[in-house]
Amino acid sequence: ALARRLRDFQFAQEKRRKKFGDESPWGILGLYDHLAAVRGDIQWAEDAACRRANGEPYKAWFEFVEEQGTGKNRPFFTYIILALCTIFFVASIAFNGWRVEPFSINPMIGPSQETLVKM
Repeated sequence: ALARRLRDFQFAQEKRRKKFGDESPWGILGLYDHLAAVRGDIQWAEDAACRRANGEPYKAWFEFVEEQGTGKNRPFFTYIILALCTIFFVASIAFNGWRVEPFSINPMIGPSQETLVKM
């Protein structure tokens, strides 16, 4: 049973790569795209195993992908937190007179302690 599920997973990966290709963005977005694609392949393989166990016909891979939809599974919370942290970092550097304190004072590469306390 495990060997069959592994074959289903590999089949789903093959179909996805034929349709969407192997290229993905770099960095955190690339990692997210890769993990989302693997999750979709696993879900299709699990769906196929469930249908096989119940004697139901397989759902075609492209039908399964269309039903999953896109856009709702993005890490919007992470995007918002990243944007807020970047904004506050730039604001703290601006509040510090556009200079970064020496590594001996602030090893995290940022503004002075007084600026952080004031903010």
